Amino acid sequence: MELSLILLQQILVIALMILFGFAAGKTNMLTLENSAVISKLVLYIISPCMLISSLQLEYSNEKALGFVLAILAAVVYHIVMITGTRFFAPVLKINTVERASVIYSNGGNLLIPIVGYVLGSEYVFYCCAYTIIQAILFWTHLLSMISGEKRMDLRKVILNPNILACILGLILFFGRITLPEILSSALSRTGECIGPLSMIVIGIMIADADLKQIFSQKSIWIVSALRLLVSPLITCVILAVLVRTVIPKSMISVLFVFFLATAAPSASTVSQLANVEHRDEVLAGSINIMTVVLCIATMPLMTFVFQMMVH
Repeated sequence: MELSLILLQQILVIALMILFGFAAGKTNMLTLENSAVISKLVLYIISPCMLISSLQLEYSNEKALGFVLAILAAVVYHIVMITGTRFFAPVLKINTVERASVIYSNGGNLLIPIVGYVLGSEYVFYCCAYTIIQAILFWTHLLSMISGEKRMDLRKVILNPNILACILGLILFFGRITLPEILSSALSRTGECIGPLSMIVIGIMIADADLKQIFSQKSIWIVSALRLLVSPLITCVILAVLVRTVIPKSMISVLFVFFLATAAPSASTVSQLANVEHRDEVLAGSINIMTVVLCIATMPLMTFVFQMMVH
């Protein structure tokens, strides 16, 4: 219960940051064009700095084991989600963009600041596992879904700044290499900007959206329920069984980081790719906004359920 209350408190802090962006958008102080610039700043500079900084930890076998566990969990989760949604999508009558919004969560911009606030910056290390798997799938499976073409741009995958940051960070971690204090401090302080700036961008998007129309669409409610409630609940049941059978309880904090990723809103990358490919971009953006708004209530609730079932 205490953990869910801490999470609620931090999500409310994040909600206020979103409100700052909303106010700036409504008063035309900042526009969608401005938010695109901020998004690029977060994606290409701040996020990589945050990832490298979070991997600047003292090496231990326990941390290495936890990272491998987080990688495996992310791989299995996405295989299950991709396979499962392929079967129930026709039954629920959800289209490709809606299905993609169910599969992919915001495991980067939103998850990293939440984990940093709630568990401490050292646990952001385990977010990298989820980020690596998602980044690979974003530029392979997700791109194929949205564009309708079966293609893989391996160059984009490898040269993605966040992937490069994770690779560099892992080399430093497993090589037990510590960066100079000045460089380490610069990376850390730059990375700390990821939370406020990401939330301000979301606020600007909400200010520009027709919320009445968004909240009146039945399909968006269905997708939001699948992303924010069904996915984390099923994950929680599976994790509870695994902790009681094969996974040591010392790894519960690692599993909680992974669990938060499964309970996060839809990935903003879905709406960004939909916009680029001109594939239901308004619908994709609406789902992203709806799930961000609703997660203020659902993530603390899911955290409470996790505590009851897994601990």
